Amino acid sequence: MKNYKVHEELIENFEKHSSELYQLAFLLTGNTDRSVQAFTLALDLDEQMNSVFDGFRKLIMVEALGTMKTELRKSIVRVARMAGDELLGSGRWTQRQGIAKEEFEEAVIAIDAFPRCAMLLTIFEGLPLKTAAIMLDAGEALTAAAQRIGIVQLTRCLAGNNGGRDPYHGINPVPVLSLS
Repeated sequence: MKNYKVHEELIENFEKHSSELYQLAFLLTGNTDRSVQAFTLALDLDEQMNSVFDGFRKLIMVEALGTMKTELRKSIVRVARMAGDELLGSGRWTQRQGIAKEEFEEAVIAIDAFPRCAMLLTIFEGLPLKTAAIMLDAGEALTAAAQRIGIVQLTRCLAGNNGGRDPYHGINPVPVLSLS
C-alpha cells in the first residue's frame, strides 16, 4: 500500500511538471523533434532506474545534450575561436517590463548551441560550472566564456539592443521555434 502511494505521488508530481521538463529539453536542443526524443529517452531510463523527480530533470538535460552532440561540437569550435575577441561590446541598454514566454523562447533558441546550453545549465538550472563543462564535454574556461556569451546575447535580444557588434549574429543554424 505504501509503495502504491509513493508511485501515485511520483506520477502526480510528473504530470504537474512535465511541460516544464519538456520546455527545458526544447530550450537546450532548440528543436522540437530532438526535445521529444530526449524526453522519451529520459522517461524510458527513469522507468528502468525508478529514480525520483530531481533525477529525471537531470536525465532530461543529459538526453537533450546527447541528441545534439555534433551541433555542440561545432558550436564549441566557434566559441573557442571567438573567445579571445571582444565579446561584451558596450552599448546602450533599454529597460523593459514583462517578457512573454514565446519571446523568451525565441531569444534563447536564437543563441548558438554551446553558449545557449552553457547558459541554461549554469544560470537557469543552477548547475556548477564544472558539472556543466563535463556535461558539455568542454573545458571549464571555455564553458565559462560560452556562459557569458549566452547571457550577453540573451540580454541584448530581450533588451532590444541588437544594433551593436554581436560576433555571433546570424551564425546560428537553428531556426527560431516556439511551443504552441
